[in-house]
Amino acid sequence: MRDFLMRHREWLLLMILVLSSLLIISRQVQDPTGISYFRRSVITVASPFQNGLSAVIGGVRSIWGDYLFFFGTRAENTKLREEASQLRSEVQKLREELYRVGRLEEFSAYRFETGFTGMAAQVIGESPDSWTRTIVVNRGTQEGLKRSLPVVTPDGLVGSVIETSDHSSIVRLIVDRSSRVPVLVSRSRARAILEGESSGTCQLKYLDRTEDVQQGDIVITSGLAGIYPRGIEVGTITQVLARNHGLYQYAKVLPKAPINRLEDVLIIRTEQGLEKE
Repeated sequence: MRDFLMRHREWLLLMILVLSSLLIISRQVQDPTGISYFRRSVITVASPFQNGLSAVIGGVRSIWGDYLFFFGTRAENTKLREEASQLRSEVQKLREELYRVGRLEEFSAYRFETGFTGMAAQVIGESPDSWTRTIVVNRGTQEGLKRSLPVVTPDGLVGSVIETSDHSSIVRLIVDRSSRVPVLVSRSRARAILEGESSGTCQLKYLDRTEDVQQGDIVITSGLAGIYPRGIEVGTITQVLARNHGLYQYAKVLPKAPINRLEDVLIIRTEQGLEKE
């Protein structure tokens, strides 16, 4: 290679001088558009690279824009889902408030019709087993409650208060095995004692076998024993069990109050209720 350059150095020098001259001339001479031939040559050579670079930059810019759009859309969707969830929660709260307002209006109408004075309470707990049928309400001694107060709903008798604390009380339901309520069969005026069966029903005991008792008869409180005011509906006789011997007959009673799904109850002031006997 060195020998080649030495032998042809004159021609090579001449070619370099010629190219230099042409370069100088092209920078001076302009085409009809006013751009020099040298600059146009540079533009022509560089144009493919510029186009490629512009395409790459445009692609990157498009991808970045799509990413920002997707990210923004996802953030907006997340915000909308949170707002929708909050709205559903607020709607549910409003439904509960409307239910409670309606229930309290029911209690108010019941007090007006019966003349009873009482206090509404919310059920906040219940017995954990099926043998002891009790509920816990959110009223106690600080609200003036005491033991043996009767508990009802506008549908019928629920039970009575057996324990109290400052702001809560335990209510024994009429379906509890230890519950005893003096009652009357509304149609025939037959007297009996209503006892709980823990299964959600009750039975009439000590019902004279000569009494006229039929399926479908309404059972109400008799007002005896000084706990339950007279005339509160208890339930309906669903079955009469007449035996061939003995002094008494028995009957199954289905409570009128929704014992298995209580949410709100009314605790009656006994003294006020007894005035109605």
